[in-house]
Amino acid sequence: MSARAHCELDNWSFDPRYTEGRCPICGWTPPGAPSAPAWLVAARKFEWEITGLVLLLIVLVILGVVVARAAGYKLPVFNSDLPPAAATQVSPARTAHASPNPSHSPAHVTPRATPTH
Repeated sequence: MSARAHCELDNWSFDPRYTEGRCPICGWTPPGAPSAPAWLVAARKFEWEITGLVLLLIVLVILGVVVARAAGYKLPVFNSDLPPAAATQVSPARTAHASPNPSHSPAHVTPRATPTH
């Protein structure tokens, strides 16, 4: 049994199994032509290229984050060790002790001479 159909309008023979059941030139549908299942029609209309590019972008971003973390970089988005308010506070150990440099300590500061008028 041949699955070939002949379009009288175009004088073209075609196989409806490979042309979604229609003539590829004018769109004429022969009687009894096989049609594709609904899932196949939907899969042919779906934008697989865009979906693949979006998935590739997501995979590359995840891979970049994994490599950055393995290299020791701390990304600000994923670094949640300290809350933002605690990062701006100064520890009391730094403010309570004098400087180890003697020229900066308050005991060695010489007073300014006052001008006489």
